[in-house]
Amino acid sequence: MHYVQKYLEKLPISKSNMKTNEGKKCSIFLYCNYYSFYSQKVLMALYEKNIDFEPLIVDITKGEQYSSWFLEINPRGEIPVLKVKDALIPDSTRILDYLEFYLDSDLVPLINVSKDTKVVTTINKFRELIDALPAGVITVGSFFHPHLCGSPKLPFILPVREILKTGDLSSSQNLRKLADENPKAKHILLYKAEIQDRKHELLSNEEEYLKILNIVDQVLNQIEEQLKLQPVGNWLCCENFSIADINLAVLLQRLWELGLETRFWSNGKRPLIESYFERVRQRESFKNTIPNLPQHLKMIVTAPPPVYVGAAGAVSFAVVFTVAYIFKKIIS
Repeated sequence: MHYVQKYLEKLPISKSNMKTNEGKKCSIFLYCNYYSFYSQKVLMALYEKNIDFEPLIVDITKGEQYSSWFLEINPRGEIPVLKVKDALIPDSTRILDYLEFYLDSDLVPLINVSKDTKVVTTINKFRELIDALPAGVITVGSFFHPHLCGSPKLPFILPVREILKTGDLSSSQNLRKLADENPKAKHILLYKAEIQDRKHELLSNEEEYLKILNIVDQVLNQIEEQLKLQPVGNWLCCENFSIADINLAVLLQRLWELGLETRFWSNGKRPLIESYFERVRQRESFKNTIPNLPQHLKMIVTAPPPVYVGAAGAVSFAVVFTVAYIFKKIIS
């Protein structure tokens, strides 16, 4: 293992997302991690808009999002956070809106991609519908109920899943300890600990987890029907790539990594989503956002097992109480 680790540490990173813009003055920074679901949405948008930015990697495998220095940036202990000059914008949805409406108006649009108000309304509808799915709960729930999934892919292979599961079970206790150590963030960290406890009650119940997967099914049904309305070559809502496509691309990637593609779209179950996923994976912004195989191997091999404990919380803190909201969106 020693020789493998040394090899991986020297492995060249060819992806543009790992550049540090050395020698260039950059005024836009993103506190993020390329394994974070919500970071991925913002990263992909930044690449789509061709925005020059500096990624500041927060090591979620070591729980760095809960370190005192980062809690000063975002007391919620969540990534991503966008920094533009002296302004700090947390939360992926807020960041995406900021990039669209408050940055340079000449940048490639991702929301107002059409003069047709019906198209923009459809984009916002699917953006909200996909946004409401609790990606963290879906992710961690698959660790507790592996028989409901097919064949997970990197980074969620069996050893990592078990370590993340163990870390997630102890996360509420760790958050309470962190709350005592960080008085300024005590309230929000205790709230997160409470959410973790309630989330575990949900995830340990297979019936409840199946309800969430069934909601994903209903959302994907709507997406498949929407794709049927589009001419060949179009994206989800129109000929232009939009924020709804970013949300869908990142969601499908996470479901694929968890081995859930066999449940949701492969083998002809939803052929339009299947072909859409293969197409969007060829997009440069997607390639720049999603970690590749060498990066997966380097992360897994070079990191000693204990550091994964912090990562569980990073992938599991999602909106737990969104079921009623999603049902309302589906019905409407």
